[in-house]
Amino acid sequence: MLLRKRFNQIELLMNLIIISLLLVIFIKLHYQINIKYSIPTYFEIINSHYKAILLIMSFWILLIGNFNYLSLSNLKFYKQLGDTGKVFILFSLFIFTISGVKSEELLSINLILCYLSITFLLILFVKLFLFFLLKNFFKNGKYTVNAIIVGNNDNVDKLIATLKNRKDLGINIVKILDDKLLEKTDIKQLFKNNDIQIIYIAQNGLNYDYLYKELYELALLNHMEINYIPYAFEEKVLSFSVNYIDTLPIYTIKKYPLEQTNNQIVKSLFDIIFSSLVCVFILSWLFPIIALLIKLDSKGSVIFKQKRRGINGKDFDCYKFRTMRNDGTNSIKATVVNDNRITKIGNFLRKTSLDELPQFINVLKGDMSIVGPRPHMISQDIYYSEIIRKYNLRNYVKPGITGLSQVKGYRGAIDCDKDMEDRIRTDIFYVRNWSLLLDIQIIYQTVVLVFKGDENAI
Repeated sequence: MLLRKRFNQIELLMNLIIISLLLVIFIKLHYQINIKYSIPTYFEIINSHYKAILLIMSFWILLIGNFNYLSLSNLKFYKQLGDTGKVFILFSLFIFTISGVKSEELLSINLILCYLSITFLLILFVKLFLFFLLKNFFKNGKYTVNAIIVGNNDNVDKLIATLKNRKDLGINIVKILDDKLLEKTDIKQLFKNNDIQIIYIAQNGLNYDYLYKELYELALLNHMEINYIPYAFEEKVLSFSVNYIDTLPIYTIKKYPLEQTNNQIVKSLFDIIFSSLVCVFILSWLFPIIALLIKLDSKGSVIFKQKRRGINGKDFDCYKFRTMRNDGTNSIKATVVNDNRITKIGNFLRKTSLDELPQFINVLKGDMSIVGPRPHMISQDIYYSEIIRKYNLRNYVKPGITGLSQVKGYRGAIDCDKDMEDRIRTDIFYVRNWSLLLDIQIIYQTVVLVFKGDENAI
């Protein structure tokens, strides 16, 4: 455990050096570009901006503490990338904010972008270098920690098999003790002879409370890490959180990434920033053009509004450019291939997905997300929730303008129940495996489909 802590400390120290040193360099560069006379020395910059530098370093420490960012030992490669991305989005927003607090900006916009880009790459390099170095130490047996398992339940065998296969975790099981063996074993001597650093206690695995109490007290005295192996796991549990009612601990099971507050914040910030940019740079000029074309093509409103079911099953008004003639059935009848209600301009808007653009307003209102399961008609939700198992898991997240189902080819008409089952299976995969990188990948694939043309669009 000591090696992990040392690596974490090294990473934190290198992060702070990179953040502060690059900031000082870029502040000097800012003076050289904009002032061009009486350029201060590095010492003078530190002396005059030390409060801002300390504030930025403090924010970084608080940020990575809340995200458990320094957990190097048991994460996968893609998780390292994802965690770095999430932390850096919030850090970037903080840098932009603090730069504009004073009348004289700390850095220009261009320099801020350069500073953040270089800092991100260096911090990511440090993280991945230490991550793979630590994994290599463990995998080659250069450094392992000894552990014992006490008690037995259904998950003990799974843990043993996992630790045997995952040499990169660096955990060596020295002994497995049930009730009878524990009674006969000199625990103090076992700890001393084997340099035990981790104890795994099987929940409901000990029949004698006094044995558990003695073991627990000895572990605390010897500064050991104590872990509990639950006797049953719900399928696809992501993590546990502990809350307290007075002094009573209550364990809450979290199954999905977007049940975690930090992930919700990152996704919401990404949605707001992305939607704002689209509204300013695209909708501001494209909206009037499309509105005019719709008006010239057929009578009726420009925007079509329909009730859809959102997060936690709450209904909201979903916006689209109107693509059909008003015949009184648009709100209750699903679209089919070669639907005669679709107008000429409506057909073009649907083929290019431009009819979905008003949903960026839904995103800014908080009803939708950029990426998520596509919202269905409420009548479809009611029908399919009765016949498709886990259909309502889609409602754990906000519906999206685009989604994994769409880019995987499950967009378009629903000709049979299997079509919807395929779509729902993909939606559930997204809910269970969300990451910011997955969202970005889906957005990229959506843009490619828009320009290339989606044959499933109707």
